[in-house]
Amino acid sequence: MIKFFRKIRQKMLTENKFSKYLIYAIGEIILVVIGILIALSINNWNQNIKKEEQEKVYYCKIKEDLQTDINNIQRGIKSLDERIVSAKNVLINLYRKVDDKAIILEGFFTAVRSYDFIPSKSAILDITSSGKLENFNNSKLKISILQHYSDLEYLINILQQNQKSFGALSFKYEDFSAFGYHQIPLYKDNYGKELLSLMPNINWQLDKENILFKQFQDHINMSIIISAREKELLNQILSSSEKLGLKLEPYCGNTN
Repeated sequence: MIKFFRKIRQKMLTENKFSKYLIYAIGEIILVVIGILIALSINNWNQNIKKEEQEKVYYCKIKEDLQTDINNIQRGIKSLDERIVSAKNVLINLYRKVDDKAIILEGFFTAVRSYDFIPSKSAILDITSSGKLENFNNSKLKISILQHYSDLEYLINILQQNQKSFGALSFKYEDFSAFGYHQIPLYKDNYGKELLSLMPNINWQLDKENILFKQFQDHINMSIIISAREKELLNQILSSSEKLGLKLEPYCGNTN
């Protein structure tokens, strides 16, 4: 093709057809420019396709993280329900003045155990740290993603503060030995019969005026309240995760 155009140019020059040559040269330049523009357009088109595909892949990764969060939250809510039931049973036994303190202590740890929800954020951290989120074309979806993780951070902070405050109650008993941690079935075998026979065995659960009774009562009451609050917060995260997952579904449903 290049040789063909060169022959035409040479023929025009040898025939002294300068004006025609000039028009031809301009036309040739225009064709070259058009060719370059077409090549650039094709390249841009290919780059845009790659970006769109990469964007879909990231949507899928976020959706996978959301699904992991949803599964963990559902397990967490179930665990909190069990904690509330256990706490209520412990209080019932306490108020009924059960003679055997071991029965009350047996449900103690179930009633006060903590549940730590750690969200899956590998995808959003990868996207934001690399700056790729700024290149996403769907501005509405991008705003939804950022809003979800901003709200998530806020709710997680509340959960952690509540858990920290509640967890501190386990270490505020007036007398740990008198409380009877050593009588809890989970730890009992570690002490041995001889040591257990020498350690305090005070039935504070039978005396409503005893400081340990009052502290224990408040501790278990707070367990029910904190558990209910944690369920509320987890349900907010659950709802937000499910809604964002539905928004992402059309974009990553067909991506492997």
